[in-house]
Amino acid sequence: MSNNAKNLPEVKLGQYKGLAVTRHVRPLSEKTIDQEMVHQTRMRSVYHNSTAPAKRGSRVLLDFVGFMDGEEIPDSRMEKVMVVLGDGKLMPAAEDAIYGHTAGETFRFDFTYPEQFRVEELSGKTAQFEIKLHSVAEKTTPELNEEFARAQGYADLAAMREAVRAKKRKIHEDAADRAAGQELLAKAGANLTVDLPEAMLDRTADNEMRMLEQRLSRSNITLDKHCKNSHTTAAALRAGYRDAAERNLRSMLASRSIAEAENITVSTLEVNNEYRRLSQLQDTPEADIRRVLSPDTLAAALVAQKVQRFLLDNADITTVMDPEKE
Repeated sequence: MSNNAKNLPEVKLGQYKGLAVTRHVRPLSEKTIDQEMVHQTRMRSVYHNSTAPAKRGSRVLLDFVGFMDGEEIPDSRMEKVMVVLGDGKLMPAAEDAIYGHTAGETFRFDFTYPEQFRVEELSGKTAQFEIKLHSVAEKTTPELNEEFARAQGYADLAAMREAVRAKKRKIHEDAADRAAGQELLAKAGANLTVDLPEAMLDRTADNEMRMLEQRLSRSNITLDKHCKNSHTTAAALRAGYRDAAERNLRSMLASRSIAEAENITVSTLEVNNEYRRLSQLQDTPEADIRRVLSPDTLAAALVAQKVQRFLLDNADITTVMDPEKE
């Protein structure tokens, strides 16, 4: 048992089986299916090298370097940079200079730095930038037709549409389950008998208030002004943070207690599989995720998911379809 677990207060479970919950499912419109079908073609777009002049949407491969008074500006050289024009990765002046040029060209353009530029010696001065355009490529998106559907492994376009519908429906159903499961866990937490550490809740609320003030200060907004704009008070905000801290702590204690009572566990294999899933989902090396997310933390999250599933399986559920929003 971890030190944190040893320091947790004793709890007595109240009712956690047979709790009532309304499960809200987002509707699935034909418009959503249409958009997803088009998205499938865009996901399979490919770029082909072109001899045509570069334009918005072109993918270009380039070298980039700046000069001031005939001398190269330190740290200004970039080589073999690939960008899609119009995606905001290049400064506007450079992007404007590229439009109309073709692969193989080398050209220059002038750029005057702002008066209050972050590098003082460049403030207000005009530099010359040189771009060597290695390649220009244009994107081709396949047509949404029977041939495209068969290329993706479907019998025809109608079968592809039904597969897309089933996938999107599952996403909506899973989201409804997660929300309902979290609500059931919160209800189970509210039914606990426990003496909560008041000092911990106060520290959490105070910390949330400090972080709020820090976020506001970055936008030059005072807490008083924020409260006035939001028609609230600092005391009300702090009370809200404290209530949230109590709900979160109760949910965590309920999750642990229900898991123990119902023998809900996760294996090392399940934890390792979740690390791999997160690595693929976030396109991040697994080692990096392990450095910021400990096995104990990940295991607790997986146990909470299983507990919520258990609560759903033993709940009085009413499922409703929410009004469709366009």
